[in-house]
Amino acid sequence: MNNPINVAMIGLGFGAEFIPIYQALESTNVYALCRRNEDELNKSADQFGVEKRYTKYDDVLADPNVDFVHINSPINDHAWMSLKA
Repeated sequence: MNNPINVAMIGLGFGAEFIPIYQALESTNVYALCRRNEDELNKSADQFGVEKRYTKYDDVLADPNVDFVHINSPINDHAWMSLKA
């Protein structure tokens, strides 16, 4: 595929399990990761080779290169994050 779609992964506890699934697809690019804890964010991003890193959800949404977000945050955050996206 010429132009894979860029996904930003939000929340990386259990959500990190989805990263290799997206990385195995030619149609997607794990473009960015977002996690509030910067140390844990950097560990995950380093492990999976993802350069774009965010600690603030609003910064992810402001990035014009993000095509969609995969929300893996705590369940009580799903609704407002989905609506905001």
